[in-house]
Amino acid sequence: MLFGVLIAIVALASGLLTLLKIYASDEATFKRYADRAVAWHYKTDLWNGYFSSSYEGMVNIVELNLSESSMALALQASGNTIDGGMSEKQLCGIFPPQDFKLVRGTISHFGNSAEIQIFEFVGGRTTVYAEFTLHHDGLVLEVTPKRNSRWFGRDTLRLLQHPESTIDTGFKAMKGACKVEIAEHREWLRKEFDRMVETGEIKRRVPPDQPANPSHTPVK
Repeated sequence: MLFGVLIAIVALASGLLTLLKIYASDEATFKRYADRAVAWHYKTDLWNGYFSSSYEGMVNIVELNLSESSMALALQASGNTIDGGMSEKQLCGIFPPQDFKLVRGTISHFGNSAEIQIFEFVGGRTTVYAEFTLHHDGLVLEVTPKRNSRWFGRDTLRLLQHPESTIDTGFKAMKGACKVEIAEHREWLRKEFDRMVETGEIKRRVPPDQPANPSHTPVK
């Protein structure tokens, strides 16, 4: 056993010496190897792409036991960090309604799980709406609400990583997720504006080259 440990130590030392030699001779090559090592350690590829519970074209999709959920994630990983967005019908009810909220998080060592926050910048400050634990089960990403986010429910949601997807295709797929709520919000703003004009709280702006009351325009 001691002999095996010694071999492992020698191999590690040899690998470090090799990296130091590469760094001394070519920093660009060293950075490329270092980036590959970090990506391998955190399994970066597993965290890139679009994740949802609906996907066509997979014959064994029933066996994956995906959740019936409106949740979708568009993620991108770099090193041990995750960025992206989440769409979900419950998030559409947060003022002001948007198709997605922002995601940030940290990947665990060896890349099997991650912790993420769902947030937005409101009034120049970061507002966190929910937190989740993520875990990979093959092609499936398990999303579990943390204790401070039980308003999402207690159950773990199972989402599929869409093959060959990227964060960009994910954001494109999430477009329109809250279109009903956004339309209702715009209609509310319009009615509120008209009410404030009628009560005199604000004045309707008139273009400078247009007379305030065309009926009183003097005849030349």
